[in-house]
Amino acid sequence: MKLRRLNSTGISRFADWLDSLRAGGKEPAPHHLLEHAEFTVELEWDVEVDDRDFPNRYELGEYLADRLSVCDQNAIRNDAGLWTWLALFWFDRLCPAEPDGGRKPLRSDNYILSDRHRDYHRHAVRTTWLFVREHGQIVQFVFSNPLSKRGELTEQLTSRPYFLSCRGLMEAANDLYSDPNRGTWKRGAAGNRAGSVRRFGLVLKQFELTYDLYSMKRDEILSILPSKEFARFMPAPAVPSVP
Repeated sequence: MKLRRLNSTGISRFADWLDSLRAGGKEPAPHHLLEHAEFTVELEWDVEVDDRDFPNRYELGEYLADRLSVCDQNAIRNDAGLWTWLALFWFDRLCPAEPDGGRKPLRSDNYILSDRHRDYHRHAVRTTWLFVREHGQIVQFVFSNPLSKRGELTEQLTSRPYFLSCRGLMEAANDLYSDPNRGTWKRGAAGNRAGSVRRFGLVLKQFELTYDLYSMKRDEILSILPSKEFARFMPAPAVPSVP
């Protein structure tokens, strides 16, 4: 289908339908909005998207980074109509129906891009695209969950602006929490115990007062973490090569 953007009326109709789901409604997703001239407008760029499955959010991000590369990246970054259109287009995968036909949607800003900057990161499609476009494979572990699952780890590593803007931080998080053998994050990373991703975010929030996190490299960030708390997640030291 050719990508369009929902206008304010289309977004309102989508929002009303989400509210009806929470009230117990079982009507199918209003996909008729996606191409209707009354509810959408054309994009300035010619982009087509496929109604297909993705094994995880990371692959969705790779797909969008490729498809949207023809667009003005700054222009689409906060385009509520575009991102809401995409969430509706893939809604059956973001929030699949249960056997009885009902659904359990998350907060509306997971699907409708919020007008509050502090909630931008909640949008399931936009956030995935942003982080994968910016950081590539080093965020694969962050978005290894299915499209229908957000999860604690994704929330913690996308909720603060410096995670998107500072590659050193994301590289440090990758070293700490990525488990290449499992293709996802390490066990215990998504909890709230010592050394978890939640604690990583809280410690960095304190460090913001005394460090310029945006200028720091991966090794510098790892070196200032409380060694006792984060020891279980620290990467093993490299084995020196034999001459």
